[in-house]
Amino acid sequence: MTVLDTSMPHIPVMMTLGPHEPIADVTLPEGYRFAAWEPRFREPWVRLHVLLGQLPSYEEGVAYFERTYESDPAALERQMVLAVDGDGVLAGTSSLWRGDHFGKPRLRVHWVGVDPAHQRRGLARALMLRTIALYDELVPAGEPPLYLTTQTESWVACGMYRKLGFVPYRGPMPPNFGSDPETFCDKNDKAWRLIDDRLRNCARSPR
Repeated sequence: MTVLDTSMPHIPVMMTLGPHEPIADVTLPEGYRFAAWEPRFREPWVRLHVLLGQLPSYEEGVAYFERTYESDPAALERQMVLAVDGDGVLAGTSSLWRGDHFGKPRLRVHWVGVDPAHQRRGLARALMLRTIALYDELVPAGEPPLYLTTQTESWVACGMYRKLGFVPYRGPMPPNFGSDPETFCDKNDKAWRLIDDRLRNCARSPR
């Protein structure tokens, strides 16, 4: 996604996917293709998310990748979603990965990002659609919906997620969300007011 908007106060939020039609096929913009995971993508993956401000440093990103994704190589190959350009260079990423925010392991959208040089071409939307389709393929009907965690600084991404059918999580604090249960609801409401205000202002701004 875009680089984080650091002018916004940092408040983590969650979104869940509402009912949606089956996704038959996902196409990328001309000049791009989906690619299967290969070890050569590890370094570009880390550098991309450092560039986007989602990881603090290359060294910490490598350590994170090793203890998270490389702890389950089979899931990494199956659940990493990559978009590359015509030269095979990484342009964007997404994945499905285990999250335990609701008290038990459950797949969630993980680490969506598009290189700034390739943004505003529809890559993020295609990556998300591919991720949703993969979830529908892997998770039986009737299970809890796909979810994602994000933050106020990613308000642009929140607008895209909404267009894809995700809705703000408004329930009680999930057991492993890592916030204060006594202030969670108030902070959550404040976060979505801030996000909605930015999205409305953006929609009114001249193109």
